[in-house]
Amino acid sequence: MEERLNLREFQARLAERLKGSAEQDGAAAKLGFLAGGRHWLVALDQVSEVVTVTRLARAPWTQPWFLGVAGVRGTIYGCTDLAAFLAMAPAQTPDEIRLLLANVRFGAHAAFRIDQALGLRSAAGMEHAARTADDAPWLMARHIDGDGVEWTEINLEQLLAEPRFLRVA
Repeated sequence: MEERLNLREFQARLAERLKGSAEQDGAAAKLGFLAGGRHWLVALDQVSEVVTVTRLARAPWTQPWFLGVAGVRGTIYGCTDLAAFLAMAPAQTPDEIRLLLANVRFGAHAAFRIDQALGLRSAAGMEHAARTADDAPWLMARHIDGDGVEWTEINLEQLLAEPRFLRVA
């Protein structure tokens, strides 16, 4: 038990150091990840962590994009396949499920299935791309990196308040 608390403290300290380092450089660090074959960015302060689970408990009579629930360190999270929610290609890793956990300060124990975590990214060096007219309000910005890859920045707090997202049944 003490080991688990030490790991959590270590993760919290590491996240704070990474955030502080990025702010000193003048650019907010973001977590990059893949979902539905696209590249995404989310602010570090909106994410609790990324975990891998082996199975989910399915929930009957829910939307196809709602995968069910998962227990992570004694807390139950509602799990959404981000790609399926956005009507994109589903995740390609059926044997292991990577979940991006939303920060608990949002008051919802929500997790999003992703394909892969890509580590820290900074949008400061990227070219700003225009938003499209049909972008949801929680799609904050689009960026093009030096390799021509488009990154879409999302706001998890706004996504969690989206009426369509809240209608799981």
